[in-house]
Amino acid sequence: MRQAGISFICVLGLFAALANAQQSKPNLSGKWQLNSSKSEVHSGKTSTINLIIEQNGASIHVVRTSNASDGKQTVTDFNCTTDGKDCDGKGTKVSLWYDGASLVEMDITAGVVTKNNMTLAPDGKSISITVTYISPQADADKLVLDKT
Repeated sequence: MRQAGISFICVLGLFAALANAQQSKPNLSGKWQLNSSKSEVHSGKTSTINLIIEQNGASIHVVRTSNASDGKQTVTDFNCTTDGKDCDGKGTKVSLWYDGASLVEMDITAGVVTKNNMTLAPDGKSISITVTYISPQADADKLVLDKT
């Protein structure tokens, strides 16, 4: 009888832990715009960034518009799941997965590999993104995007 009670408590604890892990995954849906005064852009490549994120469960649609300091505009549009599988971003291979409360995005294009860790602020009004340049290596950018 005692072992049954202990087993029940262990199973209940496991379900509670799984439910908590599910809740820690942020919903990043919305329109987001770079707040340059709160960001640290070491790469010097981007002057503005706008994101539109539509998240529905494990499926995410992202449209990212970046304007470089030379005026060149880049639009990346992709649909991915958050299970780490590769998807096509029209010339960019993209994969998404969660690392705790952060959504990780790996982008691979011709000669450039970046890893973006996105974390939603507790108030849901901004996203912090750390852009790590894997190849070619460079100092990471720390971006803050505010919800518009």
